[in-house]
Amino acid sequence: MADVLVSPIVELLFSNLTCLISTEFGSLYGVKKDLEKLSSTLATVLSVLDDAETKQIKDKSIRGWLRKLKDAAYEAEDIMDDCALEFQRIESEVGEPSCGNQKARHVSVTYDSAPSQATLNTIFKSQSFCRTILFQHCATSSLLELFVSRLSQLEYLRVLDLSNLWTFSSLPPIFGRLTHLRYLNLSNMNIASLPKSVCNLRNLQILVLSHNLKLTTLPPSIGNLKQLRCLDLYQVGIRVLPESICCLTNLQTLNLEKCRNLKMLPKNLSKMRKLRKLAIRSDNYININMEDPMLTHMPLGIGELTCLKQLSTFVVSQLSDSAGIQELEKLDHLEGELTINGIQNVLDPRDAYKASLRSKENLLYLCLRWLVGGSHFGIECNNSKEVLEALQPHLNIKVLFIKGYPGAMLPGWVGSSTALPKLTFLGLYNMPNVEGWSSECLLLPSCLQSLALYNCPKLKLPTPLPSSITRLSVGKGNDPSLESVENLHNLFYLRITGFDEVETLPEAPLRNLTRLQQLEIYDCDKLKRLPTELENLSTVTELLIYSCGGLESLTEGLRNLTSLKELRAYDCRSLKSLSESSLQHLTALQKLEILNCPELEVMSVDFQHLISLEDLLLGWLPQLTSLPEEIQHARRLQTLEIMSCKNLRKLPEWLLELPALTSLRVIKCHPELHRRCEDWNRIPHIRVENRVEF
Repeated sequence: MADVLVSPIVELLFSNLTCLISTEFGSLYGVKKDLEKLSSTLATVLSVLDDAETKQIKDKSIRGWLRKLKDAAYEAEDIMDDCALEFQRIESEVGEPSCGNQKARHVSVTYDSAPSQATLNTIFKSQSFCRTILFQHCATSSLLELFVSRLSQLEYLRVLDLSNLWTFSSLPPIFGRLTHLRYLNLSNMNIASLPKSVCNLRNLQILVLSHNLKLTTLPPSIGNLKQLRCLDLYQVGIRVLPESICCLTNLQTLNLEKCRNLKMLPKNLSKMRKLRKLAIRSDNYININMEDPMLTHMPLGIGELTCLKQLSTFVVSQLSDSAGIQELEKLDHLEGELTINGIQNVLDPRDAYKASLRSKENLLYLCLRWLVGGSHFGIECNNSKEVLEALQPHLNIKVLFIKGYPGAMLPGWVGSSTALPKLTFLGLYNMPNVEGWSSECLLLPSCLQSLALYNCPKLKLPTPLPSSITRLSVGKGNDPSLESVENLHNLFYLRITGFDEVETLPEAPLRNLTRLQQLEIYDCDKLKRLPTELENLSTVTELLIYSCGGLESLTEGLRNLTSLKELRAYDCRSLKSLSESSLQHLTALQKLEILNCPELEVMSVDFQHLISLEDLLLGWLPQLTSLPEEIQHARRLQTLEIMSCKNLRKLPEWLLELPALTSLRVIKCHPELHRRCEDWNRIPHIRVENRVEF
């Protein structure tokens, strides 16, 4: 019976209205008589409701009417709140007293202001008034757990944010009475299951479950949330969505980004006709080593979702009960980005043409992807060029990725300034057979800002490159001597890959890059030293060195990078030292990341000159048995992350003396280190994330 009681709601509304009338609100806005009339009407409604609730509550029609009236009452209260807040704002501007309502309505519980018992008592005495509870970076405590367990008393809550309570592996049954909740955020909570009572929140409109990798299933009763508009499952460990999710016919946004274990979408997805955004992509496509997605196909009928504006990923399959690429034809309203995976399964170029990409004028970002690896890789499909030709996008396209294309020649529209006049980014990846550009592609678009070629060993750079280019990723096969780089005076970002047979990189082309700020060196396996010409690049602020197995030292090339703010060294298996002579001038360095450098003796790294260091990440370093004492000189250090350092058993006490340290992450290290870190959870000014697994 409690689910339809509305007298208390109207009483609260009546009380708020009386408060407004008793102030200068009515006179201020000239609506005092109207408010008094409304107050009289509410008094009559209240008396009728009292009678209805006691005498006729079992009548189904009356119960339905009362439920609708209750919803209307809450909407009216929202409007009343807005009026009261506006009035209080104006009062504060003119210096007059307010209503005197000291009840807690909106409460924020933060890391450095955990609630006292007196605060808790104040909040729960205001249970009829409290509308919003936000938790922000809270350290675990018995008082906090008590607070969470008592939230069910706040049955008129509209907004509840429990995000980042990552030490909570489960939640108490607190949701049963929160039937008026509209927004619920349970992200980053380390929960393995969704409390079933959440599925009884019939007024819920937004549910956020992101960053819960242990959450692998959703309860079938999720379909009860009929009013749900947004379901956010970003980076959740979900494998299969229950078919009942298709009962959420009011759902407009379904976020499945980075759900890497997701194998399939519900078969009846086409019933969700109001769906406007379906986000599925796995990783940022700038990552050249993106893994194949688990998602194998799209359900039949997805083309019926004609309200879709955003469909980040479409997977083509040869399965008979899956959607073909031609189902994209009806999705005329698609905008933003679209990735099509599995194009090797498009056997008929006419199906590709029916996808009608050329007519989708609001698509700005397009990624076309053939299977990388497996039986298809390295074998040129007879119709690959015709299929790619048929997938030509609208001339409004700005960003284009093509990955794994097995053909020997690119169609004329790829990179053409005529077909793609607005193109600002062109990325071509993993095309071992492509030998050249079409004769139709004489000039790249003059507005092109970024060009990325990776693992296209036979594809030479077209010349001349537009002077508009500010970002370039190039391999040895595309430009053996880096001559094209020398004339790009506006170059801001440069990635060099695949120079795997030289001990040093060509130096001359780097001399004139006076605007270069980001330099990345990838997959140069025999590289022993950095170019000495790096000393002239005083504008460089970020340097990344990745998978350079022969690199033993970073002494050369770093000495004059006085503007360097970020230095990352990943997978440099021969790197033994970061000498004092190379680090002593890096006084501007703010971020240092060293990952998977097994020969590096971290104790020899000289930290004492890194006076601006704010973030330090150390991972997969078997030589690390204790933290260098020189880190004590990094008085600005805010974040320390240690991952997979199996021989590190304890942390020094002097870490507590670093005045700026607020975040400590220890992940998958020695068990003894994890046990000791449990004590660090009690330190109020440091947020400790202590995880045995990723």
